[in-house]
Amino acid sequence: MKSNKKGFTLVEILIAMALVAILVAIMSPNIARIRPDKEKALFIKAYTRTEIAVVNMINDTEMYPTKYDENGQLDTFGLCSTAAPIGLLGKTETKSGNEKFAYFFAKQLGSTNNGGTIKTNDGLTYTVEFKNANSKQMDAEAARITVSLDDKALGSIKVKNGGNVECGDANSNACQTYMNDRYDLKIKD
Repeated sequence: MKSNKKGFTLVEILIAMALVAILVAIMSPNIARIRPDKEKALFIKAYTRTEIAVVNMINDTEMYPTKYDENGQLDTFGLCSTAAPIGLLGKTETKSGNEKFAYFFAKQLGSTNNGGTIKTNDGLTYTVEFKNANSKQMDAEAARITVSLDDKALGSIKVKNGGNVECGDANSNACQTYMNDRYDLKIKD
């Protein structure tokens, strides 16, 4: 009787392991080069979260209402407004003044505001500097947000009164560099 055992011999297994080891040795340098850039990825995440938060804030007509005076002149407009919220939101949230933007921005991020500093659970710190209180100009800068990771500034984001978000780096172009190539997260040589 013939035995019909199926399987691999020890030599075949050793040859297969040697081939895998050779492939790993050839591929290792290439795999190291395609690692994602953690700082860039986190800054792009922060920029996108800022865009979403600002859109939610500017479109909330109770949080940032547009008001006109009795002569039909614009009285209150945009994210520079320091007036307390109105309507149902105004009954539960009375935050007003120069801290209003940072407070509601932190709420949009699901965090808390500690004197203009917002820490999120992904390790990022947003430092919010409110500007141009009660300006009615659409392009007035409402806030400058510096994004940091472990006390290292990654970049700055400028928020306009009308809700536009753009890079705000004055001394470096970190934000612009990240955003120009936002879909390529590989570490550059």
